Amino acid sequence: MTIPYPKLAVAITLLCLPLLASSVFAGKKIKKKEPVQQQSLAVYLLKQLNEREQLAYEKYERAIEAGDVDQVKRELQSILNGYEKLINDDPDFAPSYVSYGLMLNRTGNRDESYAIFLKADQLDPLLPVVKNQLGNYMAEEGKYEEAYGFYLLAAELDPRESLYPYQIGNLLVAYREHFLLDGLFTNPEIDQQIVGSFEQAVGLSPKELSYKMRYAQSFFDIENPHWETALEVWQELYKHAGSESEQQVVRLYTARVRYELGHHRAALKILEKIDHPSLQESKQTILDALNADYPEG
Repeated sequence: MTIPYPKLAVAITLLCLPLLASSVFAGKKIKKKEPVQQQSLAVYLLKQLNEREQLAYEKYERAIEAGDVDQVKRELQSILNGYEKLINDDPDFAPSYVSYGLMLNRTGNRDESYAIFLKADQLDPLLPVVKNQLGNYMAEEGKYEEAYGFYLLAAELDPRESLYPYQIGNLLVAYREHFLLDGLFTNPEIDQQIVGSFEQAVGLSPKELSYKMRYAQSFFDIENPHWETALEVWQELYKHAGSESEQQVVRLYTARVRYELGHHRAALKILEKIDHPSLQESKQTILDALNADYPEG
């Protein structure tokens, strides 16, 4: 497989969790025809390739800045070739397919990656990372019902992983109208699962600020939000906002929640503290709504 290099930098940033298959699967018992010694060699070689791959990505980021990526490209291609050889030498070792599929996905080879993950799923149907990747592919193809099924399986297989409920929440938001039109959910059901999925992700990874932000934003994605709960969530999020710009973003959303609750004076007071140029259009939208509903000020 050859890397389509113009897509590489973008593909790298899109991969949320660069999982090392050797650490994920080294302890699993996989039925194989090869002797134990052959299995141990495959685990060892896979670990070496995983480490080389991770180092190559780090070098690639630095090489982009220096304008010299040819050497790293050759290294990445060598690693891809190494995964292919490992699979050819040991075609029943599922972890090799997982690592190879992840790298193909990272380097922009979506369709090839999907085919490899299907093979991994055939060899071992109990790998949550594979279910998640198959779900990602289906979601990108617009096959939302299949994606939902894969994400649910991933969450069932690894209920401690926060990424999977996060994926479910995002999928339900992106394809909300389709799920409703197909009769797969009622409005209250999908509302509850959207907010609940993001809340679950936060519970599993309480230090992940992006999950907390997405959970707070999810109240704006549903039809009948519980604004009192939303206010509590945004107020709690403010405690974790670092920079002044982050604090202003949280204030803006909090002002919107205050408006929805009918706390117009509190909303106006919050908006007075927002002066970041990038937030002025959104700020004005809330001000216009406030002025329309509360012309007396």
